[in-house]
Amino acid sequence: MLSDDSSEWRFPNGATPQGSAEYYAVRFSAPAQRSLNAMLLAWHKTIRDICDRPHDPGVARLKLDWWRNEIDAFESGRSRHPLLRSLRDDGLSTSASGAMLRVIDAADHALDRPEIADDVDFVTSCRGDRGTLFALLQAIHGSVGNPDIAGNFGGYCSAVRRIQLLAEHPDHVPPDCTAESLRAMPATQRRMRLDLLLQQFSTPKQATQYLPEVARRLTANALAMHKKMRHSRYAVADQLIDRAPLSLLWTAWRAR
Repeated sequence: MLSDDSSEWRFPNGATPQGSAEYYAVRFSAPAQRSLNAMLLAWHKTIRDICDRPHDPGVARLKLDWWRNEIDAFESGRSRHPLLRSLRDDGLSTSASGAMLRVIDAADHALDRPEIADDVDFVTSCRGDRGTLFALLQAIHGSVGNPDIAGNFGGYCSAVRRIQLLAEHPDHVPPDCTAESLRAMPATQRRMRLDLLLQQFSTPKQATQYLPEVARRLTANALAMHKKMRHSRYAVADQLIDRAPLSLLWTAWRAR
């Protein structure tokens, strides 16, 4: 039985914990959009959690199929999940259904291809992650930019996060970019390898103005995180390189 309580999805929620880049990206939204944006991030995280290291891929696919049915029901106002009902109450249009289904399709693809064998798999996986979130935000907020560009920036944000956490999640990067592989490389070679990995995402600074506001602020913080990791020569194999909440706040504020 699904609970009617939607309070857990309101800002801040599990996808926008206080002090995180996601928190500040949503916090600086216009008040009328803040709750909607927080719930969109929560919905996207709910779908991605299904495909991230599932105990049973078959059960995970059944969950994704259930969500597809929920999106179909959303179009006719019959969705049962409290998060979708809350999104509708906050003004989410049924025109978002296509972008939401693409989020689910990307999660399904991640179940079919869980291994990241090379750079091509890495780029595809990253674009299927935050790339689909950025495309969803763009579809909802009516930004004028190309959704492929939004997906590319979102993919870049995923790539930065995966490199930051590669010691904890070696399966999220190509085999030659795991902590063990990076430790065996000279610092110059390590820097060149990870630079090359991130260069596969085109992120021209002038194009960020066309991103939805939440995506723009998340991108600003990803760019700052990338700069900090690169300055350390990507010393991510043996330590967590992170940015303080105050730095995240300041970067998000400047990207308003």
